[in-house]
Amino acid sequence: MRPMRVVVWGLGRHAINKILPAVSAASGLELYGVCSRDARSVSACSEMWKCKGWTEAASMLRDPSADIVYVATPIGLHAEHGKQVLDARKHLWCEKPLTCQLQNTLELLESSKRQGLSICEGLMYLHHPQFRQLSKYITDGRLGSIKSIVCRFGIPRLEHAGFRFDPALGGGALFDVGCYPISAIQALFPEENPNVSYASIVTRDGSAVDTDGHAVIALSNGAVANLEWGVNCAYRNEIDIWGERGSVFTDKIFSKPIDHIPVFRLRDTQGAETTEYGEANDHFVSMLQYFRGMIDDLRAAEAERSRVARRAEVLDRIWSVSRSR
Repeated sequence: MRPMRVVVWGLGRHAINKILPAVSAASGLELYGVCSRDARSVSACSEMWKCKGWTEAASMLRDPSADIVYVATPIGLHAEHGKQVLDARKHLWCEKPLTCQLQNTLELLESSKRQGLSICEGLMYLHHPQFRQLSKYITDGRLGSIKSIVCRFGIPRLEHAGFRFDPALGGGALFDVGCYPISAIQALFPEENPNVSYASIVTRDGSAVDTDGHAVIALSNGAVANLEWGVNCAYRNEIDIWGERGSVFTDKIFSKPIDHIPVFRLRDTQGAETTEYGEANDHFVSMLQYFRGMIDDLRAAEAERSRVARRAEVLDRIWSVSRSR
């Protein structure tokens, strides 16, 4: 069976440093090409990776040999670019979030289902052994009934912020970093329909977009998740889960280098602490290989559509609750 050919559309720093190497390393995939309006980036990347290059998306989308397009353009362009990919009858893999609007996300999901194409959202951390190990602490009952979860993701001011502070391109902390802790709660408690009991989305220092936020999500078992996110702040990247019989804390839950060994700090009912360790992993490679499997597994593809829809629905609720305050 030949590898599926991938084109990466959008050549920002993230795509160049993370996505191109991961596509090249993932089994079952071939880095077939790159596409960007920046001719110099296209030339440099196509030469480095020995692949095709386009500066016009229309030409790329007409290429019958391209099977998958990984959309790594600014968030505000995902809806239109995703529609073009699906209209060209190619599988759509996309940086998070899939779009900025719930209705746009649902339309892309329905189009992919109708055409029998996979559609995937690039939350890489979900495919790291660290997250699976964290989830197992809950599912195996080791922590007992969960009382609360505190999850934070904040990043300092970036030297090259790119689209992140441009409202026309989908900038803002909620879409950039807030989607991580929000998606984590849904992944850890997949049977839940989270109730957003409080949400605040804040804009500071004259920014054109939101800079930080806080949401409280109530789960049906009585547990409460406190989620915080922000940009232009001290770095935090962590989750703390408190249960009836124990608790666990781990950091670098969302973003980490490929050689990072996860550390889990556990406490029992008496507060005695033990430390356990996880495995290092390139979660971008693991994610792409998981996406590749969906192309041949209709049930897995439909499950991914359902997860993407649920994440978009909660993001939409958080926006709505924050505006009603």
